[in-house]
Amino acid sequence: MEELLKVNHLEVSFFTDLGESRAVKDASFVIGKGEVFGIVGESGSGKSVATKNILRLGPKNMKVKSGEILFKDKDILKLSMRELQNLRGSEISMVFQDSLSALNPVYPVGKKMVELLRLHNRNLSKTDAKKQVISLFESVGIVDPERCFKSYPHELSGGMRQRIMIAMAICCNPDLMIADEPTTALDVTIQAQILHLLRDIQRERGMSLILITHDLGVVAQMCSRVAVMCGGYVVEQGNVRDIFHNPAHPYTQALIASMPRVGGGRMEQYLERSMTDNRDQEICPFYGRCRHAIDACADTLPTMKTIEGNHCSFCHLGKEALHV
Repeated sequence: MEELLKVNHLEVSFFTDLGESRAVKDASFVIGKGEVFGIVGESGSGKSVATKNILRLGPKNMKVKSGEILFKDKDILKLSMRELQNLRGSEISMVFQDSLSALNPVYPVGKKMVELLRLHNRNLSKTDAKKQVISLFESVGIVDPERCFKSYPHELSGGMRQRIMIAMAICCNPDLMIADEPTTALDVTIQAQILHLLRDIQRERGMSLILITHDLGVVAQMCSRVAVMCGGYVVEQGNVRDIFHNPAHPYTQALIASMPRVGGGRMEQYLERSMTDNRDQEICPFYGRCRHAIDACADTLPTMKTIEGNHCSFCHLGKEALHV
């Protein structure tokens, strides 16, 4: 696999009046060229914070404490603001979770798209830029692109706004696109359409795609490899087939066990222990809820252990967790 992006031991914290809150504690993963890579975990696991720092997006009270983010062998965390602005959109783009908040409410969507294209290509005329925008709208499945060009965000449905976000993300032919839960708040039919659109665009353009989600079904459908995040750590990583058929970390086992099953029936109970807050302790983030916990889990932080091939688990039990 030819590497495009490599995140090494990333640590990110938020600083508030109440003190430091560690959002990402030790995240490492690699994205290959032309690969669809999934990052999955429950709300608050750190998956969105970790990926937004690829473009150095976030509030002022957020700080990267350590680690590196290598894109084409350049550390994004060391780029100047000018270099970062040249990178955003043209080489790495992002589809945000809330399209209504991401789009400017006081401008027609087409006008902002024209500005975006001309920002990256100053020799492009307004007329040619509009033609490109109309073509982009057609390529993402917008039926009436001329009407959509003149519309304000609030005049469009959630599915239409998300298609516009995708059109914005691909307008400069980036090498990497990050989709942060792109189907949130959409009905099931529209969700399927957006996922098919993302997959088709990724294949046609040969770009890499990072898909952030809490839906394991989406991961199984879209991704070749996946990282599972819990409490700011990547607790398991590997090929989708390995993760689903031989989940090594108890947290991954719990996620899979929580998925609805055809025919109903009682779900297997994995979260047997009481919930405890161990965010500031150097121990496994799943310790307070893990039914497999041993004495070592309460004292020391586990290390990432190789299960087989590129399948690895952040657990004291390692391969033993598969058979507990």
